[in-house]
Amino acid sequence: MKSNEFYKLTAWKYFSRYVLLFHSQDGITVRCFTSGKELRLNNRECCAGHWIKVFDSSNRTNFATAFEFNNCYPQSNYDNRFLNGRPDKMQMEIIKLHGLKESERLIQLSKRPFKLDKSTLDCIVDEYKLKFNELIKIKGNPWKMINN
Repeated sequence: MKSNEFYKLTAWKYFSRYVLLFHSQDGITVRCFTSGKELRLNNRECCAGHWIKVFDSSNRTNFATAFEFNNCYPQSNYDNRFLNGRPDKMQMEIIKLHGLKESERLIQLSKRPFKLDKSTLDCIVDEYKLKFNELIKIKGNPWKMINN
């Protein structure tokens, strides 16, 4: 699977939107985890960025951490794409939020082989679609997805 295919997956759509909405206080905006910049949830400038990248520069994949909630946070498109996700800052923030053990767990998990097969992706869709739909009942849906 290539990165452009991964980021078009229904599993990614629900997971990333859940991550963004979860970290939003008002259901409209969210703060970039690495810069602190306020971002509108439904704007292309706002994305869900990984600390441990799904695809690294050597074309190695980290599917084991791709859908790990503690590995993914709101980020500006600029920080995520043009600054390579600011991994040092991201790691520092993860350690502040969850502790060193969680950071180490994610690193170890990323070293394990993991295949994203149809069954696994279907489970991720089911889990995060449910979580997302529950969360929009509380915070609203800035993407206006109806029955997706």
